[in-house]
Amino acid sequence: MHTSTEILYDKFEIIDTIKKDVYTSVYLANHIYLGKKIILKTLNTDELSDKTILARFKREAKILAQLDHPNLIKVLDFGMYRNNFYISFEYFESKNLRNIIRQNNYTLEQKRSLIIRLMKALNAAHQNHIVHRDIKPENLLVNSRLELKIADFGLALMQDETKLTVQSSIVGTPSYMSPEQIRGEDLQPQSDLFSAGIVVLELFTNENPFLGKDINETINKILTFTEDDIKTRTEHLPEDIQRILTGLLKKNPENRFRSAEEVLNILGIEASNHDLKVEVENSNEINTNKYFISGAVLIIVMILITFGIYYLANPASRVEINKNLSEKNYNFTDKNSRNIFTENYTRTVPDASDANSLLPGKLFVEAKPYADVYIDNKKIDTTPLDHYIQLNPGPHSLKLVHPDYPPYVKKINISNQNIESVKINFQELTGSLDCKVQPWGEVFIDGKHVGTTPLREPINLYPGRYKVQITNKQYADTLQKKIKITAEDTTEVTFSFENTPSE
Repeated sequence: MHTSTEILYDKFEIIDTIKKDVYTSVYLANHIYLGKKIILKTLNTDELSDKTILARFKREAKILAQLDHPNLIKVLDFGMYRNNFYISFEYFESKNLRNIIRQNNYTLEQKRSLIIRLMKALNAAHQNHIVHRDIKPENLLVNSRLELKIADFGLALMQDETKLTVQSSIVGTPSYMSPEQIRGEDLQPQSDLFSAGIVVLELFTNENPFLGKDINETINKILTFTEDDIKTRTEHLPEDIQRILTGLLKKNPENRFRSAEEVLNILGIEASNHDLKVEVENSNEINTNKYFISGAVLIIVMILITFGIYYLANPASRVEINKNLSEKNYNFTDKNSRNIFTENYTRTVPDASDANSLLPGKLFVEAKPYADVYIDNKKIDTTPLDHYIQLNPGPHSLKLVHPDYPPYVKKINISNQNIESVKINFQELTGSLDCKVQPWGEVFIDGKHVGTTPLREPINLYPGRYKVQITNKQYADTLQKKIKITAEDTTEVTFSFENTPSE
């Protein structure tokens, strides 16, 4: 058993705190009504000094509630609870594009695929008169299947709404702003396209040419750059990518691409009507769904209460129910005293003289960066924890699981009324294997297939000796090599099938 988790606003079960400051918080949570993981953003409006923060929160909810597109993060629910405004978003397990740019191990076709998804997302937003105003790698989420979604519409602007900022104000991230955005001019979709051009340039060159030592130098670089400099930086790239970057990074918005669809056309992609589908969902419709779900829960509760009354009033029925329970192999005993049975643990209440021996012990787990906690092969919680896990005395199996690392498994022994503490850092416990293979290869470690190069990122392994095998069906040769992994170190394996005979 484990202690109850925090519930916010009567419907969000908090799993993890992602970010927190004076007024705002971002959580990974379970939406109780929807029965799924979500991202929850909250704003405490008490003593809010900057009222535009609340306006941005509301605008983000309003804008995203109108959009339904696979490359735009989706709003599930929003509203006020006492003095707190909240927005719940779909949970999209991913990394932001900044991590991908740093790794710099994506192929040309993978990068083209990311551009297509980015442009489809921008096309959908712009077709609905929405300018994002903060396109940058940190706001672009990419998962392991190369699916991309634009997130964080907190600065977005609907072109037909009254501006919330004065003409001279600048909002956005300086090193990704268009010249007209820096000058505080009215913004059109072309401004987002310029920002997207910087992202694409950085994706292919691993460099943002406008980033200066400080904000003043950055702004000056954007206002004074020459388009010839962009051509020089991109002349080594494929022709279609050069055309895209030239059209996106025009200093004058009038000379820039008019829409993201022009980029898609260069890449041979048509923006289908299906991609641009918009379903307007206002807060009343969201509340209707909520009440429908609440009504269903209420009906189930009433059925259970009715069943309970019948159960208590009919001894014969209790005998039959107990008989059925025993046939389903639930763990319970009838020794010494009354029985306590549960699906998870076998527990017998002994004589009072021995009662202290079965008082629960406590386990505290700390895992960095985070981990799902399994006790005896059942998921209990996700770190970071703000409470102890209470366990019956005796031996237990602890497993900590993070998607980017091998599982950490440990046998623990819980004593009554004692606290057992387990603290690990996956990065300190593991080393990594980086395989650089030309043209590509299937990677096996100790006979188990772990991926195809180019790998999304190095493979994390616990210290020890491993047998690495790399194959390519187009070639007769196979690399077989024994390696040693050391904690906090990267072992590199380099191999070229092109230097071996083909089959």
